[in-house]
Amino acid sequence: MRKFLLLAVLLTAVSLAAAAELEAGHSAYVIHDGQPLLADKDPDAAAVAKLKTHHEYTVVQISGRWVELKAGSATGWVYEGNLSREEPPDVNNSAFSTQASPTTLSAAARGIDDDAKGYADRKGEAESANDVVWMEQENDAISKDDVRAYLKEHKLGEYSGGK
Repeated sequence: MRKFLLLAVLLTAVSLAAAAELEAGHSAYVIHDGQPLLADKDPDAAAVAKLKTHHEYTVVQISGRWVELKAGSATGWVYEGNLSREEPPDVNNSAFSTQASPTTLSAAARGIDDDAKGYADRKGEAESANDVVWMEQENDAISKDDVRAYLKEHKLGEYSGGK
């Protein structure tokens, strides 16, 4: 449970950082391929479309933590933590070979803090790579429904009530 809590906190922090500087009339990108464009500012609202990464969408307006996007002929809402003003990278330029998704690469591209750099320096490349494999296995064991239930239970992310 402690690892699950840590993962949820990290996901929330990364998604909050991703939404920085979104403005009406400007472009935005989703950070999760297949992100639902919702009919209302409610995480359980019906999806009017599915959005793709690497596609530019127009911000219509911002209401609290919710962003209204124009996607072709559809208009709908996305929680700010699922958006970025910059297009996520689609190429893994790291020294490690992984099977990470573009979303993971997008989050990783934001840089690491001094504590993480110190950890990598102390552990060395091989042990750090093993830790990445362990983290990916832990991540694979947690479903999207588990994360959604956790966010809902603890009123985090799109379930925080920040309308």
